[in-house]
Amino acid sequence: MRIDWIEDLVALLDSGGVADAARLRNITQPAFSRRIRVLEDVLGIELIDRSVKPSGPSRVLRDRESDLRKQAGDLRRLVSEMRQEQTLGVRQLVIASQHAITTSLGTQIINAVAKPSHTHIRLRSANRDECETLLISRQAEIALTYRIKAEPAGEEQSFLAEAIIGSEMLIPVCATDHAEDLMARFREGTLRIIGYPADVFLGAAVTRHALSNLRDQCEISVIAETGLSTAALQLAQSGLGVAWVPEALAQPALQRGELRRLVPELGGIDMDLVAQRWASTPNVATLEAWTRLTTAL
Repeated sequence: MRIDWIEDLVALLDSGGVADAARLRNITQPAFSRRIRVLEDVLGIELIDRSVKPSGPSRVLRDRESDLRKQAGDLRRLVSEMRQEQTLGVRQLVIASQHAITTSLGTQIINAVAKPSHTHIRLRSANRDECETLLISRQAEIALTYRIKAEPAGEEQSFLAEAIIGSEMLIPVCATDHAEDLMARFREGTLRIIGYPADVFLGAAVTRHALSNLRDQCEISVIAETGLSTAALQLAQSGLGVAWVPEALAQPALQRGELRRLVPELGGIDMDLVAQRWASTPNVATLEAWTRLTTAL
């Protein structure tokens, strides 16, 4: 479907009526009505409900509103990227990355991919499932996610290429000034932690591979919960409790002496940093970025 047709339909949905939609599209009402009639003939679908006055979007059009808005957004983004490439001579590459990876390794990713080839990198930070969805739906060329080393990798998808490009560890940390108190409480039978929701990757990882080994030794007291490792790190630094975070994320605070690493006492979780892309792709920028990512990180 032509982009101007989709824009016409979105304008109709935005305004709720033909006259206002015509004004949004900066054309006369008769001209807009003719365009909609042509589109109805082409699609064989009633797009305007003419049984009411003033006429407005038909039920079938309203039912597909979210799909149309998504298509309009995707097409606008595509056109913008193509214009940017033509104007600047710069190729755009979308990399979907888990939040924790973006925070701890974002600069390294950009340096590894963008600088050598003058490729414009759009780093989309998302949770693990969203990263995989962005890749499968071709909204991202490459996905970067964590995988627990102790867990089976699962069945490989034949349409995806995969490479392990690094290692990471989820480590328990706490504020240095509060470490003695927190560890004393732990020895007495209570471990105060900053938790993650059970339905996110980090939450499942910490529950299965850290807390399950500690429940026989102590009671787990979740002082606060967050879905972001950066927030968990900040809460741990404030002295509230222990948080399991990627070691690369905690490294600056560890080096400054603000955090204490508690792996010997509470255990760490080894992870692989996994890159994925479509196995068959003609996109030169993707292939070049893949080569650099798999050798530079």
